[in-house]
Amino acid sequence: MSSAEQIAGARVGAAFRLLMQARILIACVSLLLVPWDDRAVGGFLIVIGVALLSSLALFAWGQIVPWLLRQPVLIGFDVFVSYAVLEAGDVLGPFFLFTVLTAAVAGLLYRWQGMLLVCGLQILLYYAAAAGGRSTLAFQTLIAIPAFYPIAGFIGMGLRRLFDEQARLEEARRRAEVAVAAADERARLAREMHDSLAKTLRGIAMSAVALPSWMSRAPDRAEQEARNIAAAAEIAAREARQLIEELRDEVIEYPLAEACREVVASWGRDSGIAASVTADPHAELPMRVRYEVIAILKEALENVVRHAAAGSVEVRLAAEQDQVVLVVRDDGRGFAFDGELGDFLRGGHYGLVGMRERATTIGASLAVLSEPGAGTTVTVTVPSVRSESSPRLEAA
Repeated sequence: MSSAEQIAGARVGAAFRLLMQARILIACVSLLLVPWDDRAVGGFLIVIGVALLSSLALFAWGQIVPWLLRQPVLIGFDVFVSYAVLEAGDVLGPFFLFTVLTAAVAGLLYRWQGMLLVCGLQILLYYAAAAGGRSTLAFQTLIAIPAFYPIAGFIGMGLRRLFDEQARLEEARRRAEVAVAAADERARLAREMHDSLAKTLRGIAMSAVALPSWMSRAPDRAEQEARNIAAAAEIAAREARQLIEELRDEVIEYPLAEACREVVASWGRDSGIAASVTADPHAELPMRVRYEVIAILKEALENVVRHAAAGSVEVRLAAEQDQVVLVVRDDGRGFAFDGELGDFLRGGHYGLVGMRERATTIGASLAVLSEPGAGTTVTVTVPSVRSESSPRLEAA
């Protein structure tokens, strides 16, 4: 099922619950409006029974709506129950409104063809109830009142069309955000290839050109240069693999909580370090912001491998008031940090500088708590609604 279908399905479910609530309310009001001397025991029991079934549909809508969609014939049961209500309470009685919502449900679930079929059947049964009832066959009885069935059906169908259109627009917006995020990431990868991989390869080429002259003049120096070339080639290969993996990464299309779990699980398998993750499914962000948060998570985990010598890592994603908080905590060696950005550069923690730059692009704050021998905690706090205030790097 596509994202658009999931969004539309959730809204259809919400509208179905609203219709069931309206039906229960109408049933209660109808019972109060019927004069005591006219209230037949059979009609009273039928309406109570249907109200109870509507309550069941209200609370078990997650199972009932799929059943109705897979087996449209099931709504026929509701149509004949509505006929029984009309027979018991007369077509001009207060029970009539109770039956109209069946047409609205048909329009919501089955669109044109299903709605017209259900409304046609309801109108035929309405005439059957009117012919055998106590009401006078006049314009109101023959035309005006049964017209409520197609009107309710068109309202339900209009809601469904609105939900489908909104879902398509949201899916198009999501795809546009994915495309923009991918374009931004390609630009970033191009910069990294120029700043890191291309420079590394250029250094290898220059060293290789000078190697023959060192072999004739200083064999020891030539041997050292050869080792340097081999080491640089390994670095270049690692950088190339990392860039290729980032180009292939599709986890950004997942919901944020699911993406975090997938990233942590994959990293744990590759690194061999025990990793646990607690992710709140309600923690969600726009696509471009989510992209940067996932990139920060990946860099924080890579820093654990490179520098922390940790035995375990804990990741927590939470929705707190109007912000989303990501915490990455390890039990590694830690390092001294007083909040100055230069400490990262002097200590060789270039990944933290990159994380700070990513946080800057989304208006987030990045807090680092670390002490020698006490592990490191990286906390990213992202406003759910993007703030205009400038981002910052904090020492927690």
